Amino acid sequence: MVGVRLGSHGVHRWSTEEVDQRHALAYWVDTVCDQLLELDIDTPLRDRFRARLVQTDLGATTASLLEAERQRVHRTRAKIAQSRYSIFFLLQLRAGQMRLQQSGREAYLRQGGCVLIDGTEPYEIDCPEPTSALALRLPEDWLKRWVPYPARLCAQPLVGDGWGSALSAALSNIDVATCHQLALPGGAVAEQIAALLALTAGPTSPGNQRLSLYEDLMGTLRDRLHETDLTPLGVAADHHVSIRSLHYAFARAGSTFVEQLTRLRLERACAILSDVRVCELSVGEVAARCGFTDPSHFARRFRRQFGQAPLAYRHSKAGIHR
Repeated sequence: MVGVRLGSHGVHRWSTEEVDQRHALAYWVDTVCDQLLELDIDTPLRDRFRARLVQTDLGATTASLLEAERQRVHRTRAKIAQSRYSIFFLLQLRAGQMRLQQSGREAYLRQGGCVLIDGTEPYEIDCPEPTSALALRLPEDWLKRWVPYPARLCAQPLVGDGWGSALSAALSNIDVATCHQLALPGGAVAEQIAALLALTAGPTSPGNQRLSLYEDLMGTLRDRLHETDLTPLGVAADHHVSIRSLHYAFARAGSTFVEQLTRLRLERACAILSDVRVCELSVGEVAARCGFTDPSHFARRFRRQFGQAPLAYRHSKAGIHR
């Protein structure tokens, strides 16, 4: 795309300053649709519209800083039909003011305000003055590991004392241009944000009921994936359910115990291999920390999942030179 500038450490930048002012709005619409989400955008400042996007990956999420003049944004059914993925956005307004309408709800945001937006449903955003906002693009499947019913949170300001304040403070500390300098790898930072969002949301089941068996089981797998002898029978016993109930819970979610355990172990391996603070760990040691007893088996599964050998992945993601 014309005007794209690739910075170091995977930071991407787009700006209307790069194009003829007569085409600035069209350029901005194309940029947002290509890099963020398919949207309709209009502005009364067609002859002097300015906007800028800075973007980088943050683990499974994408972090974007958007700065723009007055604009009105629409996510229509037609645009939704063009989307290939189901995603949500966690947005923090850093300057200006914003009004969001979605699913019969209305949220007004000012500086520091946060809101979750459902990319699978129509919405409208009105920005009556120049705004600056951080937007984290959250894949639906990934988000639901933390917040099982994210649509219930959408278009409602995530404010208040306690966890809402902690979430806002954490988002305020994210500088898209320097995410590579954080003390933790991007995936770990994204998971911290998701955990704060879950705590802000509070109980996820109607009537404060306990989590579903599947969610309980997944929590156990995350906590104990490093155990090489973790088995369905042992996990079922820990949860006081039959082995049949365990397998049924995973089947209802369209998966199996082994598939989910392997996926979680490989994701943990990615996080370790991306962390320069532990770059001295051998691939065999990384495999062992993630519950794999055979380094060769680990390497084969890793390559099959991510298209790279573990060592090559470390070189590309952690900036380690051969």
